Amino acid sequence: MTARNLSFIVQRILCFLILIMDAALTNCGHEASLTRETNAGGVVTWSVQADGDVLSSAGRRHALRLIKEKCPHGSRVVKEGEMPKVSATADRLWRGQMGTDRIWGIQFTCEP
Repeated sequence: MTARNLSFIVQRILCFLILIMDAALTNCGHEASLTRETNAGGVVTWSVQADGDVLSSAGRRHALRLIKEKCPHGSRVVKEGEMPKVSATADRLWRGQMGTDRIWGIQFTCEP
């Protein structure tokens, strides 16, 4: 095997590894998820850490894409707001130790 062939093989292996790492990092975390789905709509949720994340985050953009995929003929927002992660009783028992991330959700229905 010549040095040129070895260099070619190493380049191919590095390209392959970069593609695998890129795919793993891209698919690793979903910004939003369709947490409840019905025939006529559902609820999409995403994690927010600050108030600014509610309207301008990648999570919201992903949530709106999920709604558009579910409802190709249009949709209507029924309710939008912060969703409780745990019950108030459980939060009191754990004295606020349940984490600081907040969950935001959009309940929607599909247009006919």
